[in-house]
Amino acid sequence: MIRVTNITKKYGKKVVLDNINLTIQENERIAIMGLNGSGKTTLSEIILKIFKPTSGTIEYQKQDLVRNATFQDGSFDNELNLTQLIDFYAAAFQVKVNKVELLTQYELLEFAKQKYSKLSGGQRQKFRFLITLMNQPNLLLLDELTTSLDYIWREKIVKLVKNFLDTNPCTLLIVSHNKDEIAGLCNRAIVLSEGKIIKDFSLPEDKTKALAVIDKEIFNYDGNI
Repeated sequence: MIRVTNITKKYGKKVVLDNINLTIQENERIAIMGLNGSGKTTLSEIILKIFKPTSGTIEYQKQDLVRNATFQDGSFDNELNLTQLIDFYAAAFQVKVNKVELLTQYELLEFAKQKYSKLSGGQRQKFRFLITLMNQPNLLLLDELTTSLDYIWREKIVKLVKNFLDTNPCTLLIVSHNKDEIAGLCNRAIVLSEGKIIKDFSLPEDKTKALAVIDKEIFNYDGNI
């Protein structure tokens, strides 16, 4: 369990998060939603201890917490090729991986010796996701998971996440505007506005029913907030 208590984050005089209180149960799958600038990514990064809050506390019940995240603008050494990057992160995570199998799974094998900087936006997104799951985290943040991907790969990535969660149960935080992605993966959603939580609701397991709940709560039936 993760308990977020009275979290406030300021940049100068600008209040990005305003007295956030939130309890996250183990293995919950939560969507963090809201308009751009509402504080979604800041909240998720504070929960992962990437940044410190200005005030407030975060308590983790699980001591052996393994955190990982994939961000919309994730960064790698642009001069390393994909094989070198996998080797680097496998060593950092202290895991053994089959590089050919991994790259084949994400249809990136033909780019194994290509520098990360030479990949397209969609290829970079797939590779960042590949790296994210390598250390089998029990707290996973996915920020704009399927940005830059076409429809086919958006569906594939959502399926890969579901398969990962089925075999490696973990607490999931998704920062997203896409209701199909959220309905397919999450059992709870919170909505931020101007740094405050304005909605917090459960989502049914059935995707069609989950979509109906999301539409009722916050969407104008166009697929995006």
